[in-house]
Amino acid sequence: MALITMAGPAVAGPKAEIVDFGVVAGRLVDSQPEAGQRALEPVRAMQKLRYIERSDQIEARLCRNFGITVRLVPTPPFRMPDRVEVRVLHPDLTRPDGRQSAETRFPSYVVDGLSHAGFTFEHDWEMAPGPWTMIVSLRGDEIARKDFSVTLPPPGAPKSDCGIG
Repeated sequence: MALITMAGPAVAGPKAEIVDFGVVAGRLVDSQPEAGQRALEPVRAMQKLRYIERSDQIEARLCRNFGITVRLVPTPPFRMPDRVEVRVLHPDLTRPDGRQSAETRFPSYVVDGLSHAGFTFEHDWEMAPGPWTMIVSLRGDEIARKDFSVTLPPPGAPKSDCGIG
């Protein structure tokens, strides 16, 4: 007796859609570095997050936060993941000690189907103009991507959002 097997369509994992993006207000909280983090400075969580300007044109200022929020939609037989992986591709950043990187990686938790991926300019050396890209992945598969254009403030404009928000 011969068995014939037929391959069915490939089953895709959870999908994601970007539901908001731009400049964000909130409070950075001290947190322990998580496994999977690769950054020049420890990545910190954010609380009481709210978008204050929807734009992909970001003016770099100290304490300015920007990012994306994605909604994950599980597709059977997959369940909602607890976290996703985030990669932020940016111009070369150079710390005062000479360490450089063009990429920041960190995990982001999924809460009620939503996950926020963002970046905060906490040091002058992080405020690099040019293209920045946020990529959200799940088990190695890209599920969302957003490009931003970061610029420096014009002469005479505020160079800090610290204390605002």
